[in-house]
Amino acid sequence: MKYTKVTPGVFLKRPNRFIAHVLINGTEEICHVKNTGRCHELLVPGCTVYCFVSDNPSRKTKYDLIAVEKKTKNGIFLVNMDSQAPNAAAKEWLHSGTSPFGKPDLIKPERKYGNSRFDFYLEINENNKPINNEQHSNKSQIAPSICNARKIFLEVKGVTLEDDGVVLFPDAPTERGVKHVQELIHCHANGFETYVLFVVQMERALYFTPNRETHPQFADALHEAQKDGVQLLAYTCNVMPDEMRINKELEVRL
Repeated sequence: MKYTKVTPGVFLKRPNRFIAHVLINGTEEICHVKNTGRCHELLVPGCTVYCFVSDNPSRKTKYDLIAVEKKTKNGIFLVNMDSQAPNAAAKEWLHSGTSPFGKPDLIKPERKYGNSRFDFYLEINENNKPINNEQHSNKSQIAPSICNARKIFLEVKGVTLEDDGVVLFPDAPTERGVKHVQELIHCHANGFETYVLFVVQMERALYFTPNRETHPQFADALHEAQKDGVQLLAYTCNVMPDEMRINKELEVRL
């Protein structure tokens, strides 16, 4: 996924979850932060950030903070911290045919199942017969049918937390994340293929692991889900100031 116009700046402070003060072209600007997570290890005063420039005159803020340069003992690398970017990148990846799912016959975002709404529902027709894309368009619930198609629910989680090469999720407790994982277990028990995709919003990483220290319940839920058949995927991304694309598969360690 690509941003139309991006400008660099210097991060000054973040008075609350939603806004940051950034020095852009010599002027202190108030920017919308497109990630309500803590991001303490990323937004360090004086670091270089990148902001999307909006042309919408009715907006309260002209800029969205979308990426940051992170300094480590191994050098500087770019982290995309836009919480909407992982889903956008995953959608492009699925449509491109380069994902492990190949070229799905049906891709539906934001599909409800039970008490949850998952990021993507996919169908892959094993007999290469056309699937009617309208057959589910007005249904909030889906049950397995007799057609020869793989039926898949895919939940996407963006990862921005990195510690000495290890990337972790979540960076703050997420009851919603636990709920999604538990609901995927029910989906699998009812005959669907189920996946959690961790989109690592940076290029450098050794492996992915759940952040047990921050939220042990999420780590436990993920372990239980894998044991019950939910498949876990993690991919790093090619990240540039104005672009992020899913790139390489990453090892998952529980």
